[in-house]
Amino acid sequence: MKTIIRASGLVAAALLAACSSSDGVGTSLDESGLPRDAYAVDDTACPAPRCFEFAVPLPAGVNITDNRVRVILPEGYATSGKRYPLLYLLHDAPGDYTSWTRLGKAMEYLRDLEVIGVMPDGGGGHAGWYSDWEDGSFQWETYHLDVMMPFVEQRVRGLGDGHRAVAGPSMGGYGSMIYSAKYPGMFKAAASFSSPVDFLHLDRISALYSFLGNPIAGTPNGPIWGNPVTNWARWQEQDPGTNVAGMAGMRVLISSGNGLPGGPNGLASPPFYVIEPLVLLQSMALAQTTQAAGVDTRTLFYGPGYHDWPCFLDGFEWALPQMMEVIAPAR
Repeated sequence: MKTIIRASGLVAAALLAACSSSDGVGTSLDESGLPRDAYAVDDTACPAPRCFEFAVPLPAGVNITDNRVRVILPEGYATSGKRYPLLYLLHDAPGDYTSWTRLGKAMEYLRDLEVIGVMPDGGGGHAGWYSDWEDGSFQWETYHLDVMMPFVEQRVRGLGDGHRAVAGPSMGGYGSMIYSAKYPGMFKAAASFSSPVDFLHLDRISALYSFLGNPIAGTPNGPIWGNPVTNWARWQEQDPGTNVAGMAGMRVLISSGNGLPGGPNGLASPPFYVIEPLVLLQSMALAQTTQAAGVDTRTLFYGPGYHDWPCFLDGFEWALPQMMEVIAPAR
């Protein structure tokens, strides 16, 4: 049975408040060209004032490992007075909130685009799986949707509903798809690059081998979602392929290699080839399910390639203009 998890009233109310903020104090820039509560960082991959960070205040009961968020503003933001679409870029494991600027060339890719890039943390170098953990250790989903997004969108001139996209490689692609499936209408486009996006593509069999693969692959284990044998409902709740009805009206973009040597990015170490065929199977399974559900689904299964940033960025370069087509305001 398909399960759909609807956006909570808290999420909807928080984002409504964020998107309805005026162009006054809430989204004005200070004398250094930074939004309220933002600060510049000493990092050549994130040069101010186009790139900066926020430290998001955490309410009681929301525990994460790092509350810093990087943001990239479009050229001309300071003087345009316009609102812009938002692109949330989620990182892989064991990445962090700096991965998209350090490894993902985000400043370069977004340089000529009228979009605000937002890069939150999702584990601080560990695999948080964009989830509220079963054992209560971390609340990544609550942080991202209830806390981080409203905080950022109250401080930048974003367009809000109908103009958000979310994308990421590996674990970040999983986060992009599960947030889209569980919160209908939150994002207009979502993209995954070499991501495990359908843990239940073989039902309980694939859930079990994913669970048992944690020591090697860092897949969700007992503290995160519980044991799939005894906590099956939670695994269904967290599986994008089980919840594709929530993606209705979106554009979904899925890319992956096949784990064979070759392709334009040279060679990598053996573990990067082992992972890729497994995420290809899940990527193909999700694509088939979303297509069958009538979701606008586009795929790039490019053949030889491995599980690391050079190949992730091939998928991102392919997906980025297709996401912008959907989230950019009509002219």
